[in-house]
Amino acid sequence: MIALVDINNFYVSCERLFDHKLNGKPVVVLSNNDGCIISRSNEAKILGIKMGTPVFKVKKLLKEKNVITLSSNYGLYADISERVMTILSDFTKHQEIYSIDECFLDLKGSRQLNDLGQEIKNKLWKWLGMPVCVGIAPTKTLAKFANHCAKKQSVWNGVCDLSNLMDTQVNQMMNKTEVGKIWGVGNKTAAKLNALNVNSALGLKLAEKKYIKDLFNINIEKIVYELNQVSCFPIIHKPAIKREIIVSRSFGHSVSTLKEMSEAVTTFTTRASFRARKQNTIASGVGVFINSSRFNKDANYYANSIKINLPVPSSSNHLILPSALFALRSIFRSNINYTKCGVLLMGLESATNKQEGLWASESDKDLKLTKIIDEINCKFNKSSVRSAMQPIKPIWGMKQLRKSPAFTSSWKELIIAR
Repeated sequence: MIALVDINNFYVSCERLFDHKLNGKPVVVLSNNDGCIISRSNEAKILGIKMGTPVFKVKKLLKEKNVITLSSNYGLYADISERVMTILSDFTKHQEIYSIDECFLDLKGSRQLNDLGQEIKNKLWKWLGMPVCVGIAPTKTLAKFANHCAKKQSVWNGVCDLSNLMDTQVNQMMNKTEVGKIWGVGNKTAAKLNALNVNSALGLKLAEKKYIKDLFNINIEKIVYELNQVSCFPIIHKPAIKREIIVSRSFGHSVSTLKEMSEAVTTFTTRASFRARKQNTIASGVGVFINSSRFNKDANYYANSIKINLPVPSSSNHLILPSALFALRSIFRSNINYTKCGVLLMGLESATNKQEGLWASESDKDLKLTKIIDEINCKFNKSSVRSAMQPIKPIWGMKQLRKSPAFTSSWKELIIAR
């Protein structure tokens, strides 16, 4: 059996954890630069506020209904997520962290699954104040479906265990669920299925598998098998190594000088390099892209990108950064107001299999220094030790006018008890 644990309204739940005044009130969390709504409390959902809606489109509604708007606080969310996943690891030897707020658990050999689901739910609430729903079923797709039912129907008390139900009961639940709500069925696929008169999850379950494969693809065919309790998507115990890492941001204020753009590229290269080291990989190439706003009708739109090979594969800041800055200088144009840039690390491979050249690319001293810097930044603040070109408060930084403190990841922002 497989359980899917999903934190309810995760970003909002994290904000409520340290500000109980938000409880019971409509709350939304905004995306980068406070542009779109990316998390909503149940009270906000009742008001008809949709996920992904640009703030300017619902500005009047937010004001009329006294909806509390908060800037995204990704450092806080990542830290709480890590704590949740650590607690969940106590319930199984095999878990798959599917996203920042979702996790699959292998419950093979466990008994009294509904009681176990309630224990998971209660422990996460008691220890971390995180409200979760749990779906339990023989396959991943069915576990996601069960979790959907647990969220939408209060009768389950947050835990829907399909193993306790008869097939006729499960079919009745599927018949009331739109096919587009099934994991892996996107809007376009759902529209095509609707055109074939497959409107519900039950309709997809009963569909001819070969027919579905011919019309769509093997993944949709696997979903049909999974709905029929045949596992096609095993739990991935160890996440696959990312072959590319990209770090990009839209600027809070436009950038027009090479100095400011170099600051951004330096910052993004540092972050990308750290992510490469975190998964023990080295990159063989680096790419940089920049662009102005295509919506500014008063200025010519400009966008460009470049990819270059590194002299030697590496994950070291001081080896990758010169190449990234060289790439930037080759595509940068003056007298343009840039609104976004990004850095891409390519050809990532395991650092364990690194082949040394005739001349050593990194000394032991360099490797130790990089390791120490990472440890300091992880312990205190990601910018505690940084390159001289990385500003503390860049003019191009994201707009986060309503950002809450980093309660759990910054010593300077810890709550003070008086």
